[in-house]
This record gives sequence, C-alpha cells and structure tokens, in this order.
Amino acid sequence: MRFVIKGDVVHNDIQTMAQVFFQNTGFQLAEEVPGDGMCLVVEQRGQKVWVGLYIDGGMTDFFAAKIEQRDEKSVARAAKLAVFGVLAPFTGYRPPWGLLTGIRPAKIVTGLRDRGFSWQEAQRELQTYYLVEHGRARLCVDVAAAQQDIICGAEKAVSIYISVPFCPTVCKYCSFSSYPLDKFGKYMDDYVAALIKEVEFLGKMASQYKAENIYIGGGTPTALDDRNFERLLAAVAEGFDIGGVAEYSVEAGRPDTITAQKLALMQKYGVGRISINPQTLNDTTLAHIGRGHSVAQFFAAYEMARTAGFDHINIDLILGLDGEGPDDASRTLEGIAALGPKAVTIHTLAVKRASRLRQELEDAHLAQIAQMEQMLTHAAKYMVAAGLAPYYLYRQKNSLGNFENVGYAADGYAGRYNVQIMEERQSVYAAGAGAVTKLVGERDSRIERIFNFRNPVDYIRQVDEMIERKNGRDG
Repeated sequence: MRFVIKGDVVHNDIQTMAQVFFQNTGFQLAEEVPGDGMCLVVEQRGQKVWVGLYIDGGMTDFFAAKIEQRDEKSVARAAKLAVFGVLAPFTGYRPPWGLLTGIRPAKIVTGLRDRGFSWQEAQRELQTYYLVEHGRARLCVDVAAAQQDIICGAEKAVSIYISVPFCPTVCKYCSFSSYPLDKFGKYMDDYVAALIKEVEFLGKMASQYKAENIYIGGGTPTALDDRNFERLLAAVAEGFDIGGVAEYSVEAGRPDTITAQKLALMQKYGVGRISINPQTLNDTTLAHIGRGHSVAQFFAAYEMARTAGFDHINIDLILGLDGEGPDDASRTLEGIAALGPKAVTIHTLAVKRASRLRQELEDAHLAQIAQMEQMLTHAAKYMVAAGLAPYYLYRQKNSLGNFENVGYAADGYAGRYNVQIMEERQSVYAAGAGAVTKLVGERDSRIERIFNFRNPVDYIRQVDEMIERKNGRDG
C-alpha cells in the first residue's frame, strides 16, 4: 500500500491505523497516486483531515474527520479516524479496539480516572471517542480497576528486571532477545559474570528505594546450568532485600529446562512466582514452532513445581498458532483449566518483524480474524469458569486481528511486575542483554529509557559502558 501525505499529518499515525486492516503488508510513501494498486491520499484541509482511497489510480471512497483542538494529539486522532472511516467499509471489518493502536489501553482508563472520570464515564469515553467496542471497553475498565491496589503500592518503590537471553531453541514466533544455547552457550559463564556486575550496581542504585518487584526473564533463565543459575540467584539475594520484596518472579518458561535442582535453588533464594509456558497442548504444533518439548513434559514440570512448594505458577498460552483453530484452542484451554491454575496469560499470536514466522508467512496457515475472536471468547469463558479474573492487558503490533493479550489470575495472584511495566507508574531498573531501564519522573511522570545492548557478546564486552549510562541516575 502506498501513502500520499499532504500537510502536518504524521506518517506513523496513518500507517499504524492502516496496518490494523492490512496486516503484514508493506507500506511506502509516494509523491503522487500510482496507476496500480492501493493508495491512501491523506491531506489536512483546515480543521479536517481528509483521506481518499484510490484503487488503480481511481478514487473509490473518501472520509473527512474534524480536528477538535489545535494540537498534535487531535490531528493524530483525526487522521486515524479518517483512515478508519474509509477502510472499515471497504474491508467490511470493524476493529474491536477502534482507533487504539498502542499497547497499553488500560493505561488510558487509569489516566481518565486521574482526571476525575467515573468507571462508567471512562468506559463511555473508550466507546465514543476511541470507537472501542463494548466488550473490549468493559474488559479495559475491569483490568484498570483490578490494578488499582498494585499501582498505588509502596512509595519510593522500584521494580527490578534481569535479562537472561539464552534459550534451548528459538521459537518460530519469537522476536525477543533470545539466543540458542547451541551457538551462544559458550558465552554463559562470561555473561553471568557481566550480569552479576550490573546486578550489583542496580542494588546500589536502588538502595534509596524499596525494591518492590524482581523479575528474572529472557529468554529462559532456567536454561542456565545449575552453577550459573545459583551464581545469579545468590547475587540477587546479596543485592536486594528479598524478604521485603512483594513479588519475586522467574520466567521458567520452557518445561524442558525445569529440574528438581532448579526448583530447589529458587526455593532457597526466595523466588515466589514462576511461569511455566506450554503455549499449546498440541505436540504437533509444539514441534512445528520449534519449542523442543512435549505436552507430557509440561504436565510433569508443572506437577514437579507444585510438589516443590510453588503455589504461584503462571501459564502462558498463545492462540492462533500456525495450523491451530478454535477446536485446538478449546482442547488446550480445557486441559489447562483442569489443573486449577492460579494465573494464566492468554496471548494472541503476533507475527513480529524479527521472527522466523514473519519470513515464512506465505506458507503459514494462520487463524482468520473470526476464528481468533471465537478463540478469545472461549478463553475468557474458560478462565472465568476456573475462577480467574482479568488483571493485566496489553496489545502487540501485528497481532492477529489487532486483538489483545490478557492476564487472568485468582484473587491475590495477580502478577505485580506485569501491572507496573504496563502502567508505567514505577521506575524499572534493568540489567542484562536487551534490557531497558525506565526512569519515571517523580514530579512529572516523564519516562526516560536507557537501553542495553541486545547481543550477549556485545553486552559482555561493554557492560561497564551500560553501567556508566545509569550511574548517578534514579527514578
């Protein structure tokens, strides 16, 4: 798809809205309407943004949206509304999240509440101003309400994130900072040494605050060998007051990395919450997406963790994996619900630019939008029947149907770090490859980001530089 843009309209606002209707499509700017293919002409005309849809050089439809105030936000909203207004009737698809293209919809509700809106008024604002459909607006409000006690937690508190980028294999859909052990395992000792150095620095950096949440993610932290895993956990215990932490989580995501020794080490060093993530209960799919473990291994790891004393176990699932439809999703949801879980996160498959799935997209049999909607509806019903309620909500670019990811939890089992990272009310001090430190201003809530190198080899070589970037900074 091509764009011809005239005036002060920002290209990104147009493209992100158009991507909702035409996912995984290439977009490029053009000087004039081409004689072939599809093109959107976007023009600011006084207090309106006008969008015309051209097919093979001829205009087929147009829509004009009023700019309500003289600021960039209003222009952006009018531009998205005009694109929405011309593409919704053309495609026959009305996106459930309306004009919202960002990843944090519940944060909008929290902001509205800060401005004095009631819960009902906030829901109405989502539906009328952002064109969010009723069910999603209700979900957004429910999640924002569930997060209130966590957001208003300890004063002068920070969260700690520690990245371990190694994985046994890299899943086809993955675009995180994950590096397979067969190629990068030789760097494990040096990586953990560098990571411990940065963790020690973060302990000093956070000394004037309360470390409220600690999250060790990746990658797969439990992919470390036992010696390095204990080295890391011991460094965390040395640097922070584990007894005073509200939540200490480790992403033990791959069932094939979980052993009795790893579980014993986590118990020893005070880890209270872990994630064990099958993604699906379909062995054929697991093999196809490169997970490298079986459904039986997931059930064995889950039972082992429960026996070891872990009560707070999150389970990640992905709906819409290549080749799976509503029946497959229902079988997975039924199997997970039978475990009586305390927390489950339901993800919509997102085809990331850096993933292998994006490169193989033409051969992938991805769920259609109607099927995705059906799977999400089924998931919500299974979770409610299992006694879990939504507490955490975010969205990803290029997710199927522009849908959402939802965390469900029993009362008292919400993932506190998940809430803080989405609401951005609390600074996050981060260590490790690909980690991003976010400093939230205490006075104006302005967010400053400090990025670490993604590649573990670069991280090892330049860890001192990344420490220096944070030196003298705080939230």
